Amino acid sequence: MKSEQLSSGTAGAELAVIDHDVHLHTRLSACCHDETATPQAILDQAAAEGLHLVGFADHLWDSAVPGASQWYEPQNLEHILRTRQALGDYHGPVKVLLGCETEYCGDGKIGITAEAAAKLDFVLVPISHLHMHGFTAPANLSPRQAAELMVKRFLEVVQIDFVTGIAHPFLPLGYIDQTDAVVGAITDAELRECFGRAADRQKSIEIHLGMFQSLKGRERDGFRDATYDRVLTVAREAGCRFHFASDAHRLEDVGSVKLLEPIVRRFGIRRDDMSDFVRGV
Repeated sequence: MKSEQLSSGTAGAELAVIDHDVHLHTRLSACCHDETATPQAILDQAAAEGLHLVGFADHLWDSAVPGASQWYEPQNLEHILRTRQALGDYHGPVKVLLGCETEYCGDGKIGITAEAAAKLDFVLVPISHLHMHGFTAPANLSPRQAAELMVKRFLEVVQIDFVTGIAHPFLPLGYIDQTDAVVGAITDAELRECFGRAADRQKSIEIHLGMFQSLKGRERDGFRDATYDRVLTVAREAGCRFHFASDAHRLEDVGSVKLLEPIVRRFGIRRDDMSDFVRGV
């Protein structure tokens, strides 16, 4: 089904407003090299950009879970809870959720316990961090091997009760220049199984700015917007709920999530299509 057909079926329905971004990194994430990206500065910028809800999703590997990589080891629960401490009794115009982005290494190994997850507002898990060789994925995967691994991981992650949503679904980090080949190796039947399970388990699917390169004025050989048009079309048909995300790692990128507005219009994403944890804004 073409995206235009999906859009035409929503006549009279209220389109979603991009008033939230629940995948933002502060300077507490080791991959954020912007010292100005403090929680308060992010909230100030979000308010200026007209966002009503911010979700902090710094990287986390719970110290109670063995097997952290050297990069992840310092980024434990206590580390990211510093955001809550820094904000204190914040009463600004932007609603705040404190969550995390953790890792799934396969075969049930996830970087957070249920007890730690209960101390957070949400838990995002990527199934496509294929760049962490020897930790989340082996090296030198073929497009089909990468596709099979992501499908397998997706089906496993959505069965975990405390997982809130899937971060940047099927965006193959480590193989970005081969995105079309990798995602193209996932069959429609596999996508329908994945998103059908996510809908049944009420797991939120991330509409991620990085999935649509043209929105940021970028062009890559091997990475076309049409690849994620197909992914999002199947997710919509499966009845999934969604949240918006920029995955910003710099203060200046806070608010860039609004670049996704053409996707909202093209697919007819409605307020009712939003996941429960972001629908209250």
